[in-house]
Amino acid sequence: MDKKITSILSSYHIATKLNFYVYNQKKQVVDKFINPLANTIIPDDLLASLKEQSTELKILLISNKSSLAAFNYCEFTIICWNSNFTIESNGNYDRLSPLLGYDQFREVMKCLYHLIYHKFPTINSAKIETGANLLTKSSTLTTSSYEGYLSECKMLDALASGNINRFNYAFRVFVKNGNFGKFGQTKLRNEKDMAIVATTLYTRSAINGGLSVTEAYSLSDEIIKQIEKDKIISNYYEYTRAIGEIFVNRINRQKRANLTVIVYKAQEYIYAHYSEINSVDEIADYLSISLPYLQHRFKKETGQSLIQFINQQKIVHAKHELLFTNKSINEIAQNIGCSNQSSFSSLFKKIEKISPMQYRKQYK
Repeated sequence: MDKKITSILSSYHIATKLNFYVYNQKKQVVDKFINPLANTIIPDDLLASLKEQSTELKILLISNKSSLAAFNYCEFTIICWNSNFTIESNGNYDRLSPLLGYDQFREVMKCLYHLIYHKFPTINSAKIETGANLLTKSSTLTTSSYEGYLSECKMLDALASGNINRFNYAFRVFVKNGNFGKFGQTKLRNEKDMAIVATTLYTRSAINGGLSVTEAYSLSDEIIKQIEKDKIISNYYEYTRAIGEIFVNRINRQKRANLTVIVYKAQEYIYAHYSEINSVDEIADYLSISLPYLQHRFKKETGQSLIQFINQQKIVHAKHELLFTNKSINEIAQNIGCSNQSSFSSLFKKIEKISPMQYRKQYK
């Protein structure tokens, strides 16, 4: 696949949130531009329906109201899946509607085709009745239970840290791996019950993150009351992610409520560049203030020196990689900006009172 076509597909994915897959003649995925919650491959029964694919644009209407479009380019087949669900493995919830309506989807695909072939396509559309069996199971319950538990731990730890970017990333991973049961008799009741369970977990993590018990439970009560009032939950995943974000922002606000702008910005810089900072001078340069003044204010407001805070962030991220990845100690050392494995181990032991390998064995 040439770079021009790859760039077009990437841009279309970003603009439309649709999922694009590129298959070779052996029906193998050679490239993909998909959302975090999308299936990594297209089910075999859908691929089978495209066996006679040509350069004409073919659109399949699927009985569960999603749609799929495909056409050939050179030796490749470009497929766009306008899915009406986010993820299916482990029995997770369906979306209520596709990302785009059929008419919008058809016009988007016509424009994409025109960009590639410089002409508008002849559309060969067909109705297929595949129903729920197109949702192939991608993992066993045993595997997903283990991965789901680890993902949940990582998500809740990210919430407790008050870092919104880490939380959102961990939430997406959790949705892929998590295990979702059924409580209520109706779809709405079940979604409400699941949202209440999520709120309970968020509340406990927020307390662990430093939010006062009174404030955490007061916030929890407000949210649960609102959950019960809601008449529809259009997307359970976004609904529960938004609830988690409320807790993250509340934790972050409490932790940093008394910081001056200078110290706040210094922390933000460290959060973003902890693995790249070679000297605290660059933080002062970034803020356009003298280093002695910055060190004085930072120590006074946080109780830590700049170096201590930077090292703390390195170790926080190292602990995540030790628990949630199989990366070697040397790889982790490089990822957090330590010059070598020895210096990383010394720093880790100084802060955690245990070696990185011992930490991994004890907690993973």
